[in-house]
This record gives sequence, C-alpha cells and structure tokens, in this order.
Amino acid sequence: MAATTAGTKTVTHSLAPHLSASALTTLLATPIENLTVAQVEQLVDALRRVQGGGSPAATIGSLLG
Repeated sequence: MAATTAGTKTVTHSLAPHLSASALTTLLATPIENLTVAQVEQLVDALRRVQGGGSPAATIGSLLG
C-alpha cells in the first residue's frame, strides 16, 4: 500500500534557524515511514524546543502548530 497523508499541519512559527516553519511543515507532511533518521532527529529537536514537547499524550501537530 502506498503511503498517504491526511490532516497535515501547517507550521507557522520557526523554532530555530535550522527549524524553519516551512521545513517543519514539510516534515509533518512526510509519511513517517519515509522519514530519514536525520529528519526524525529534527522533529525531536523541535519537540525539545516547545513547551509540552515532553508530554507523552501531546500530539506533534498540536505542539508545532
């Protein structure tokens, strides 16, 4: 089955020079099975920079939106 995305999120705030809003939007639009390890590490970095990023119940889209 081909990877698809639904309910993708547009990120409106940059978190760091290497974590621009457009770069994060692109990451969130990429199916998880297509992410590289480097891209996963970028998401982890982004989550460490937002309030609530360590909460196991929080969704990534809501934290980065």
